[in-house]
Amino acid sequence: MDKKIFLFLLGTVLLAFVQLAEAQQGKVYRVGLLFIGGRPDTPALKGLRDGLKEAGYIEGKNLALDMPQNKTSDELPPIAKVYREKKVDVVVTIGSTATGIAKEANHEIPIVFLIPADPVRSGFVKSLPQPETNLTGLTAYPDSELQGKRLEVFKQVVPTLRRVIVIYNARAEAPHHAQGFGVVQKVAPSLGLKLGEKPIKSAAELEPAFSSVSKETTDGIFMIYSSLFRGSLKKIANIAGQKRLPLMACFAEGVAEQGSLVEYSTDLYRIGHRGAWYVDRILKGTKPQDLPVETPSKFELVINLKTAKQIGLSIPPEVLARADKVIK
Repeated sequence: MDKKIFLFLLGTVLLAFVQLAEAQQGKVYRVGLLFIGGRPDTPALKGLRDGLKEAGYIEGKNLALDMPQNKTSDELPPIAKVYREKKVDVVVTIGSTATGIAKEANHEIPIVFLIPADPVRSGFVKSLPQPETNLTGLTAYPDSELQGKRLEVFKQVVPTLRRVIVIYNARAEAPHHAQGFGVVQKVAPSLGLKLGEKPIKSAAELEPAFSSVSKETTDGIFMIYSSLFRGSLKKIANIAGQKRLPLMACFAEGVAEQGSLVEYSTDLYRIGHRGAWYVDRILKGTKPQDLPVETPSKFELVINLKTAKQIGLSIPPEVLARADKVIK
């Protein structure tokens, strides 16, 4: 081969590699977030953002992270539609309601969900090992059966518990919450508990529901986890405290930061952080169908001793000794 031709071809190949590298460096990945609550500092979101940063994604440089400040579920469908129309690279959802809305709006763009309980029963995936849809991710609870364990823990923390009001998300796109209530109904008799229910379909219904609860007819309030409730936790924890009623929260930060009495759940920061791995794999070409859904293996018991004293409750020492975190 002529030396000049060789050098020309070599230069062409090198130029192609340089252009490819520049193109890759210039690529800005767009990730759309869909969640209820309006707070960008929740543990799952902080974990997600930290994980993406560790994986090399810098917001404002090679990552555009759309994070609308949604406060109600009614605000989510239009945003999910925008994500579909703009063809974002990945949609990340937090909670079952947001995941259900994202699923209805889009059947092509990959969706990574964080926290929803029982994604198989909810129809998000065909199975945990083989999602077979455009969705995958991490669930906070392996199935609805955990609600029975949470009720058992509530009874251990509050031995005098007899009458319990159960609050749960009754929206149609999140049917597993009602299934969780069904599990609680089955477990309650063995614990000597009588249940009352307050199904909730919007965050606006929460405060009136709590305000109607009386210590004369109720010994405690049990919440089944839902992102629908996140923005109202501080208010309802205050109402429960004023009524001197123990509250089983649905988020660990509801105990640590907002005054609920107790929670038994998984580490949401870790779920968000691990969710970043899913996003990274998908951005690098892996299909959601090829990424099995992960379930938590460890749950934490968090107790707010300050709240216990405020409502006049003495928690058994052996239960306090088992707690992973005690807020004093």
